[in-house]
Parts: sequence; C-alpha cells; structure tokens
Amino acid sequence: MTVKILSDFGDSALEYQVNYEYNKEDNDLLTVTAPASIEGIQVEISGDYADEFTIQYQDAQMVIDGQNVAGLTPVDAVADLMHDLRTGEPSEVGKDTVDGIQTVSLHYETVDKQPHIAKTVWLNPQTLAPVCAELYCDGQKQLTLVFMQFE
Repeated sequence: MTVKILSDFGDSALEYQVNYEYNKEDNDLLTVTAPASIEGIQVEISGDYADEFTIQYQDAQMVIDGQNVAGLTPVDAVADLMHDLRTGEPSEVGKDTVDGIQTVSLHYETVDKQPHIAKTVWLNPQTLAPVCAELYCDGQKQLTLVFMQFE
C-alpha cells in the first residue's frame, strides 16, 4: 500500500509518504518515499503486536523495541493500525462520507491505559480497503493517514 502520513505534534507539522508491504509469514517492510531528504529509509516491522522495528538507511541500522507509545509515530502508525484491523474489536462502527465516498467507520480506543489513544479508520465497504484514518493521543490529533493505494 501507499500511504500519505500527515503528522501534527503542535510545534511541527510534517508530511511523509511511505510504501508498506504486509507479509503474513515474515516481517513487514515500510519504505519512506517522501520527503526526498529521507527517501529510502526502510523500517522492518516485527513482533507479536507489530511493535519491534529495525530502521535501516544504507549501511546504518537501529533497533527499536516496543518502549514508545505504540502507533503514534509515522514509523509505526500504519503497522499498528493494520494490527488493529486484523485483531482488534472496534468500540464503534458507523457510516460516513469521506471525499464523496460512502465509507464504513471503525473506532478503536484504549480504555484502561494511559495515554488515552483513539483511532478512527474509514473503509471502502465494497473492498474493505482503508480510505483514511485519524489517530489521537489524549484528545489531540497526532496523525492523519491517507491511503493512496491498497492491494
């Protein structure tokens, strides 16, 4: 899939574009395609909850374990959302129109953990492909994901 990620952490707003390859039998792979200044960075995603990352750029490599707030960075947002779609149970299901497309909305949120994380993803009802998603931390929108291509 190709995903545009808009991050807004209050003092900075950034836009990324990534290609994400899901692999049911092995690790997932995220490749940054924009902005040009970090194009080519690859993130290998593994772990039972898609919470372990190896970031690689050319010959440099860095391993990150699940110590961050899961799913709220451009590096792990797509993996975490796909994990929720595969294994989670939404707290709410609805219907919305997004960019003229009739969609099904799924809302997920943490109930017993801090910080409070909420996610809404809108799916095309015919294909079940994600159209877009919004991710919130303690009521503040952190990321918007726009799915440009999904196979």
